[in-house]
Amino acid sequence: MRAIGLIATCVLGLEEILEGELRALEAQDVERQRGAVAFTGTWEDCWRANWRLRTANRVLVELGTWEAPDGPALAAGARALAGGRSPARVRRGAIDVASLLHPDRSFVIQATSTASVVRDTRWAALSVKDGLVDGQRDRWDRRSDVDREDPDLHLRLRLLRDRATLLLDTSGEPLDRRGYRAVTTAAPVREQLAAACVLASGWDGRGPVVDPMCGSGTLLVEAAWFALGWPPGRLRRHWAFERLPGYDPAAFTAVLQEPIPTPGPNVRLHGNDESAEALRGARANLEQANLLDRATLTRGGAAAFEPPPGPGLVLVNPPHGERLGTDAVRWRALGDLLKQRYKGWKAAVLAGGEDRGKHIGLRPRRRIPVMNGPLEGRILLFDLY
Repeated sequence: MRAIGLIATCVLGLEEILEGELRALEAQDVERQRGAVAFTGTWEDCWRANWRLRTANRVLVELGTWEAPDGPALAAGARALAGGRSPARVRRGAIDVASLLHPDRSFVIQATSTASVVRDTRWAALSVKDGLVDGQRDRWDRRSDVDREDPDLHLRLRLLRDRATLLLDTSGEPLDRRGYRAVTTAAPVREQLAAACVLASGWDGRGPVVDPMCGSGTLLVEAAWFALGWPPGRLRRHWAFERLPGYDPAAFTAVLQEPIPTPGPNVRLHGNDESAEALRGARANLEQANLLDRATLTRGGAAAFEPPPGPGLVLVNPPHGERLGTDAVRWRALGDLLKQRYKGWKAAVLAGGEDRGKHIGLRPRRRIPVMNGPLEGRILLFDLY
């Protein structure tokens, strides 16, 4: 298959972890960017990335990039791209963009802007849309429909320092929508962040997994799926790439059947929370994730929870905001709990709020700054001795 330029996007702060995932998949020309990792590969590599990347938001194909300091330049570059006479270059791989943008295919376009003169993203998207349909008329004497509900092509425009890049979204629904979240509780951790905590911890998949403040159970699910070698896309039914020209269902089936390392086939999960509502949500989500038979759920305070024999992995997303605030006493209590009851374990703490875990009283092996939605946070990693 011909190589194409690909970009996997992620939450700010997870770039290094996502890069490690792509290198494990033997991606080529891997290059870390802000909120993304670029690489080259075949369409099969694109499908595999959608199927197996745990910390990615989306997988995009780079269609073209050009200088765009204003609206006319935006439209002109898009028109040339769609008309098959584009001066726009593709930095990684190549794809026949003019054929992809056939008028029989509907599309929708969304835009982002960073450090660009053009800041109005809706206007930027409209300018590129106008350019694309003008280019289609140049080549085909007709144009595509714009379909905001169910388009054939999900296009994304990225403006960075007055340079435009047009991308094709091959994922559709964001990759964090794994399909197991039957119930959502207050302030849930995003699936990619939960997976990042597991991957960054250095856990080898052996021993139990404990979350003494488990909420709806996301950290437990992501740890178990990693240990069992279950891909994050296993419950998903639809992908945007299935509607693209050249999609080969048999070749994708072969990708789905590739073996994935299974470091912890006997993994056991232990979740605890003070909230009965949270535990109901965790139970429903674990059942949806096909993990309920591996899980033990208990109700009570984290300080009263007795972990199973270890060592293993302890994951914690302490409640923050109004429920915890910057209470240094409670952070120190969590640190004491980890130190006293989890000796020999690996630990990952997703620390939010203004405190971000600075009063935990333990020296992390590493701190990873991340964005948890609109909030700044830290993944704190510990080897508890």
